[in-house]
Amino acid sequence: MGRTTPFLESLDTPLPPPPSLDAVTSTSASTSTPIEQLNHFITPEELPSFLSTSMRLTAPVMSSVDTPDLAQIEAAHAQRHDHAVEAIKRILSLSNGSSADRTRSNKQLCIETFGRHNTEATLPRDPGVPTPEETGKTPRAGPDTGSSEVQAAILTVKIRALEKQLHREDGHATKDKLNKRNLRLMVHRRQKHLKYLKRKEKGGIRYRNVLDALGLDDDAVTKELFL
Repeated sequence: MGRTTPFLESLDTPLPPPPSLDAVTSTSASTSTPIEQLNHFITPEELPSFLSTSMRLTAPVMSSVDTPDLAQIEAAHAQRHDHAVEAIKRILSLSNGSSADRTRSNKQLCIETFGRHNTEATLPRDPGVPTPEETGKTPRAGPDTGSSEVQAAILTVKIRALEKQLHREDGHATKDKLNKRNLRLMVHRRQKHLKYLKRKEKGGIRYRNVLDALGLDDDAVTKELFL
């Protein structure tokens, strides 16, 4: 399936454990529990604004006729908010998600890593290749999900997930012939995407960057594959 690379290792990085139940229910709960990747299509950039809005909306409303202890009420509200934050982090943690959630998160990582909406600004340009302004092409709308490098990376995520499913702990091969066939189909489909990318980019920087990140060599693209 190729050699190990930092990008492939990031796909298999063990997720941090979710906050303990004591952290959710105890009086010492705080909002400092880190979460790198979130579930349910929430991004880490969106979470702080959501939590601050929640705290503002749940703030107690004071009446002009009441004379309560304002400091005590604010402290109780902040404590309840801290408990809610830890509970929300447990809900959003991929550690509590399914394998499908983890695969979806890895697909999004492929889009952000290899999508041309990001790599056009970070990867050096091959000599003689015109810029998008020089070609007069319509600017890309939204993230790049369909380019050959993104599709090859997404297929790599699916291949690795299916390969783990077919691997038995005792080392024996499974008898799941249908998924073995699906694995071969995905490997050859990835090869077609990489062949097209090599022909389109003339073996340039973008093509070499994808091969290096996916742990593949040129033989995996040009030669016949047997599984």
